[in-house]
Amino acid sequence: MSSDRIRDTDRLLIAIGKVVVQFQFVESVVAEMLASLLQLRQPDDQHRIMAAMSYKQKVDLLFDLYPSRRVQSWPDIDVGISRQALYAAEKYRNTVVHSFWHIGGEESRWMRTKADLRRSNGLRIQSSEVDIESLEVGSQSIYVIRDWYLGQTDRIKSATETLNAGIKAITGKK
Repeated sequence: MSSDRIRDTDRLLIAIGKVVVQFQFVESVVAEMLASLLQLRQPDDQHRIMAAMSYKQKVDLLFDLYPSRRVQSWPDIDVGISRQALYAAEKYRNTVVHSFWHIGGEESRWMRTKADLRRSNGLRIQSSEVDIESLEVGSQSIYVIRDWYLGQTDRIKSATETLNAGIKAITGKK
């Protein structure tokens, strides 16, 4: 295996791992904030929320409660932008995790393949060359979104736009 292939493989695996771990932090922060808004005080309450609710349910309930129940010292945030950022983080993570990563194509490069059976006309298989740098930027964007509660709307908005563009790049949709 050439040194370029080894380097690309390492970068790809690290980027995928960072996407997964950064998203876990995002989901943990959402559960922790939700437990606080619900005034759940036991140390394991955050884990109960993580286990009992889907990510979308946690996000939706969090932003339903945030405006009226937030602690006064917490920043006033743009709920709509923050919600969209958290949705984008999950969509990006799902796009990365629910893909088949392999060497292929005419030039034997890293590829991403996704099969879909939920279409009315049956099986659809999408394959595209991998842009490793896009994955690296995506993991950094999830890292920014992790701090949605700090009220840095412009940073959150920019990171969300980057993730949405990254989803298009990963899936080969322009």
